[in-house]
Amino acid sequence: MIVKGKVSWIRLLFHFRGSSFMETWPRILTATVVAIVVTYVELYYSIQEYTLTTIPFTLIGVALGIFLGFRNNAAYDRFWEGRKLWGGVVNTSRSLTRQACFVLNSSNSSEELQHFRQVFVKRVIAFAHALRCHLRNENPAEEIKKFLPNEDWVSVLKSTHRPLAILQQLGRDLAVARNRSWLHEFNFPLMNNQLNELSNILGACERIKNTPIPFSYSVLIHRIVASYCLFLPFGLVETTGMLTPVVVLLISYAFFELDAIGDEIEDPFGLQPNDLPLKAISRNIEINLLELINDPDRSEPIKPEDGILM
Repeated sequence: MIVKGKVSWIRLLFHFRGSSFMETWPRILTATVVAIVVTYVELYYSIQEYTLTTIPFTLIGVALGIFLGFRNNAAYDRFWEGRKLWGGVVNTSRSLTRQACFVLNSSNSSEELQHFRQVFVKRVIAFAHALRCHLRNENPAEEIKKFLPNEDWVSVLKSTHRPLAILQQLGRDLAVARNRSWLHEFNFPLMNNQLNELSNILGACERIKNTPIPFSYSVLIHRIVASYCLFLPFGLVETTGMLTPVVVLLISYAFFELDAIGDEIEDPFGLQPNDLPLKAISRNIEINLLELINDPDRSEPIKPEDGILM
């Protein structure tokens, strides 16, 4: 995610890092070159047979703007839903840790129970890191190693679904706490519901990741945008004359950029500059939870690099 302070209007005009311009400039350049060629041929050779009026492009442009707006709204809904789900990970992890500190028989101060709390909370941290790596197709081995007992760490790595394996271990921990009378029967459903909430968040994140906007819809939008921008000079040259390439440059920039933005934010869990900063969020979960259990071995928050927070 791009993290910038207040940027002046002039600097914002010429800020390209993190924008889609680096991806779309070849398309914009192609449309502009076509416009230059069409304008030159039309004005130099006075060929009228292959020119069009602006009416079809006006009608298509209105429809295209509506389609692009709808697709970008759908993509942003996915982005915002992903952010809300990770906000749920943050809140549920904090609630689960607070309950581990105070619901797990706070009158019992045995070392065994204290160790159990530490293991349980660190397992919640491991889940947050494993979920991030799962959504980004990364190996979580090093991220979760220091938060899991070695035997459990090996077991998680052997699993085909690492976050789910950690949830299974958390459920097993609650069962152990109940059997040892550390967790009252009345409070067991309370903490188990928090694990169910993490499971629901996991499933919802996978739904966003594994169910993109229908491919045929994306292909149609790409084709219409490309065709519109490439044929636009044929409809403008008689009206705008020598300025046709400039007009095509501006219009193609708008349409190609809107098209690219929809593609970029469609998957909010990726590693592009405008995607969600999952690594920073999971690190903050780690810091907060370790602080709640008074563990001094805490990492530093992740800082933005070149204005980008991952």
